[in-house]
Amino acid sequence: MEMLRNRPQRLLLWVLGLYGTLWFVSAVSFTGLPAVGYEMALFGNELQGGYWKYPPLAPWLTELASLATGRWNGAQLLLALGSALMTLALLWRLGAAIVGGTGATLAVALTILIGCFGPQVTAYDPAIASLPFGVAVVLLYRKAIFQEARSNWIALGVTSALLIAANHAGAALILVLAGHLLLTADGRRRLLSAGPGIAAAACFVVLLPHLMWLAQANTASAVPGDAAGPLWPRVGTAFAFVFGQVGLNLGLIVIAGLALIPRLPLQGEPAGLDLTAPSRFDRSLLLSVAVLPSLLVAIGSVFGWFSIGAYTGSALIAFSGLALVALLPAHLTIRAPRLAVAAWLLVLFGVPIGYATSTYSRAYGSGPVPTELYPARALSTAMQSVWKSRTTRPLDIVTGSTREAGFVAAYASPRPSVFIDADFAKSPWITPQRLKQSGTLVVWTTDEFSRTDVLPPPYRAALGDTPPLIGTMVLPLGGGKLKAYGWAMIAPEGVVVPAPASPTPPAQAAPPPPAPPTPVPALPPPPAAAPSAAAPAPAAPQPAAPTSASPIPAAEPSPAPAAPTTPAPTTPAPMPADERPSPAGPPPARPSQ
Repeated sequence: MEMLRNRPQRLLLWVLGLYGTLWFVSAVSFTGLPAVGYEMALFGNELQGGYWKYPPLAPWLTELASLATGRWNGAQLLLALGSALMTLALLWRLGAAIVGGTGATLAVALTILIGCFGPQVTAYDPAIASLPFGVAVVLLYRKAIFQEARSNWIALGVTSALLIAANHAGAALILVLAGHLLLTADGRRRLLSAGPGIAAAACFVVLLPHLMWLAQANTASAVPGDAAGPLWPRVGTAFAFVFGQVGLNLGLIVIAGLALIPRLPLQGEPAGLDLTAPSRFDRSLLLSVAVLPSLLVAIGSVFGWFSIGAYTGSALIAFSGLALVALLPAHLTIRAPRLAVAAWLLVLFGVPIGYATSTYSRAYGSGPVPTELYPARALSTAMQSVWKSRTTRPLDIVTGSTREAGFVAAYASPRPSVFIDADFAKSPWITPQRLKQSGTLVVWTTDEFSRTDVLPPPYRAALGDTPPLIGTMVLPLGGGKLKAYGWAMIAPEGVVVPAPASPTPPAQAAPPPPAPPTPVPALPPPPAAAPSAAAPAPAAPQPAAPTSASPIPAAEPSPAPAAPTTPAPTTPAPMPADERPSPAGPPPARPSQ
């Protein structure tokens, strides 16, 4: 408390240093990225005015950070933590101008307790990307109101455009500031100047590429609207969003309650703090930007003006701590400082350690492996080997879900494009002509499609009639877990993919059966007179009879040759039985008697 009263800036540096170091150490040991990190990488690889799932700024910045660090995936962690620390620094600067250095440092300490400054800061998503721009917009708005510099209005317009390009929920904050400009006396005095018009023009010019993309790509696909659905489900979603915003502030509310409630165990001696009382304009500004954007999004979602997504609420929650400090009296008495500081330190150290421990335990538990520890690099290496072993063309397109195809693309070099779900609307950078020329490698798991021996039905229509080469791979996940993958290779145009080798050796061919013996004509009967004087008949050549050295396999016996037919002898005298021709050849010559 002494440092908070007398040296708030030094305390701020300690707080930011500890906060950033703890979260960096807890996440840098992970071998992979959070799920949204792979999506940011695959979208950022394609320079577009907007994307099917996200506004463009976060993927753009992800790609720039990746290129600047040589495709190091840890760049996303630095980008996310840098955005969080920049938000807290800008928040302190805004608070120092309103409630003084002590109040601003207290506001930063309370802001760290908000849910979006927890594990979410390890993943660079649209909410984290928009946080520093949201605080910068309010800071520049206040400067533009109280200062005459036209540069403040230009900077306000540019920053407002970047805020909307990072997260569409930022438009709610811009509308709240426009209302504040109209409803306050200080704001109305600026309406007659050229400043608001300059800010609006600068915002429109910077945001124009994204607006053109929205006009061309159908706004409903970029920000799905729910106005056509039933009313009561939309009302329920709006209430759930509001309660979710309260839940994000739960840690802040609990710590503030512990500090102000008297007569608690281990509370310590009460401590006093002197804060600068905010002006009426500043107090109304902080309360407006802390509460009204979330309410505006909730109400607008009922009528289809706003869409409530996974990263909507976190983008609007950064001002809660500063707004709470603005409501405190100028002379504040903290009744339980020891207990409040202990609880705050427990959150500061415990949440990063608990997050890392939980991630590793889930990886070796019975549940699914978190993407932070998923062997995505091994999967990518195996799939690249499948492609490179069959063609010299580079792997240019990977087809599949954002998760599985994103795993393969993130670690491939050069990084290929992802044909998301084989849907041209989700992947406008893929065209049928490019798909035909480059081919593609399709990747899926048995969790998505049960069979790995056929191309998944949702992909068949987009991938054409070219017969693919299909295979199966089993990926070890660690901890005794396995994941079965199916893959299908559609070769580039002009490339003939060799058929895969047979998994079992071919059966041994049976030796040909021996040739049937040559039939020998019947021997003429010996002359009746002087048989001893007749020269013996020359022996006919004898074919070699089959021997036991070349047996016929019993598994495939050869059919016996048909017995040759011989002409009947013309002499009526029968030949002795032992002198009849044998199928094995003529008998040896008998000596004359």
